[in-house]
Amino acid sequence: MRVAAGLALAFGSGLLKPSEVFGAQAWGTDWNGAVYSARSLEAFVRAMKGDTTTPNEVRTVTRSERGKVAGLVEAAAGDIEIDAPELAENGTNVPVTVRCHIPDTDFVALLADLNPYPVCVGFNVLPDTDPSFSVRIKVAKSSNLVVVTRAKGKFYYTLRDITVMIGGCLG
Repeated sequence: MRVAAGLALAFGSGLLKPSEVFGAQAWGTDWNGAVYSARSLEAFVRAMKGDTTTPNEVRTVTRSERGKVAGLVEAAAGDIEIDAPELAENGTNVPVTVRCHIPDTDFVALLADLNPYPVCVGFNVLPDTDPSFSVRIKVAKSSNLVVVTRAKGKFYYTLRDITVMIGGCLG
């Protein structure tokens, strides 16, 4: 408790920067508005690579186009697992579990590609930890759940179709 209060005081007064304590390289580069406000899978990957100058248009990247998104490669079977229901009665509360078996994964994100803002959640993965998580997300309508991981500077994805009976997002 005292350490947290001391850090809060140091950060608030400007004596320390969070990047000085937590490390700029591991934490600072992914946490920007362009990543989490991306309106398409393509815009998300561009923002993750640091390109925030390209227009962030709403665009659904079709299954056949996914392999053509620069820097995004489909993961081999079994490298990324998505455990989610095939049919969600209510899109406001969809349980999803993601497990990644790609070595040296340092970032994992979950997108619902037809949501108004597709990026549901993203996690930095610390070295020597298991890149897996369970969350509950909102899914606007029947679409694909897309997991994008970054390992050794390369981006991999896998997807799973989900059918939603009652939508969870208003666009």
